[in-house]
Amino acid sequence: MSSVQPPRGPLVGRAGELMRLAELVGLDGGESSTGVLLSGDAGVGKTRLLAAVRDRAESATWRVLVGHCLDLGDSAPPYLPFSEALGRLAAQEPVVADALAASRPAVGRLLPGAPRQRPGEGPVEAWTTDRSDLFESVHAALEQLARSAPVLLLIEDVHWADRSTREMLSFLFTRSFAADVTVVATYRSDDLHRRHPLRAVVAEWARLPAVSRLHLDPLEPRDIRVLVQTLQPTPLPEQRVRDIIARSEGNAFFTEELVAAADRGDRALPVDLADLLLVRLDQLDEQARQVVRAAAVAGRQVSHRLLERVVGIDSTALDRGLRAAVDGNVLVAVGANGYAFRHALLTEAIYDDLLPGEKVRLHRAYSTALGSTAEGPAAELARHARAAHDMVTAARSSVRAGDEAMALGGPDEAARHYETALELLADPATKSEVAGRGEDRVDPVA
Repeated sequence: MSSVQPPRGPLVGRAGELMRLAELVGLDGGESSTGVLLSGDAGVGKTRLLAAVRDRAESATWRVLVGHCLDLGDSAPPYLPFSEALGRLAAQEPVVADALAASRPAVGRLLPGAPRQRPGEGPVEAWTTDRSDLFESVHAALEQLARSAPVLLLIEDVHWADRSTREMLSFLFTRSFAADVTVVATYRSDDLHRRHPLRAVVAEWARLPAVSRLHLDPLEPRDIRVLVQTLQPTPLPEQRVRDIIARSEGNAFFTEELVAAADRGDRALPVDLADLLLVRLDQLDEQARQVVRAAAVAGRQVSHRLLERVVGIDSTALDRGLRAAVDGNVLVAVGANGYAFRHALLTEAIYDDLLPGEKVRLHRAYSTALGSTAEGPAAELARHARAAHDMVTAARSSVRAGDEAMALGGPDEAARHYETALELLADPATKSEVAGRGEDRVDPVA
């Protein structure tokens, strides 16, 4: 049921951390923590460790639920990782998911594709969700699932979480469970700058008696040497191994990339990580690079259908490009109809490498594709429209994104979307054109 992407490299040098995390979640048979905060720098090995614990939990017949926070900036819909986790439950255990939705209607609203009344139709109560009811319902749903098997809920990349997701986690961490439920949240510690919204929240979580913390430090040089030898069975020259150990600085992901570059015989390795990541992109043919660059504009993950509408090549050529990108470990297949970058840093490096005109053109293509279909939340359309300098579409979509956030019980996100719309409508030309079209409401819901 889980969907933690399997890492390419093995778990090396983490025996102590694996034992400790297994103990904290209760896999050793002892008392578990309600919440566990797993932190570490990007690429240090959090996903590898999580995958190892997931495998042990599933082998012990636990129910493992996984949700991811995505780097969508202000366009992130509320409770995204919980919607993902429940969506996967519905796909793999529909009877169980239906029972949860029937007993807890608020939980049903988090399921992807759940029917909802359109904002503005009927009384506000018909299309909004009470936050306290939603929090209680999710808590009760996890307890209900745990009656048949212990539940391990894994929420990855909380440094990208929307405010509603952070508040949901705060609620779950402060409320005890009557059954075996543990919530593990991961985040990049190197992303928590002084003004990061998660910084103060983590400090509050850490003071809770039912929450434990586990931080992953960089690997020791001897562990990096073992990892290099595991990744590259053909021995590398000792000087090259020492170079990889020095430059990786104990980061497992950096080590993977350095070993892959060494395997290609590329001795002129770039110093900057972004350049290093782009070396892998450069190994693809032009068609595959075109596909990957288009995917990077979508973010960490994109559906096949949406990418096909945006990239502008025939389906056969798209399949060839995607196959090359997957074989080259740039993209991984996700579910039955989607792709994700193997690492978030790959997405960032490829997007940042695009020329300004390429970014505008691709954002415009996404805006057009999303605007002509019902695929994706309005917040996603608003993000692409703003990046494409289509302020009219951005304003209209920001209002709809606010309505959608209100319908899910996320007033903070709704307020941010409405504020964005008002900022865009402050431009007389934008306001005039939006008013002239007249087909959509542009007044934020009070």
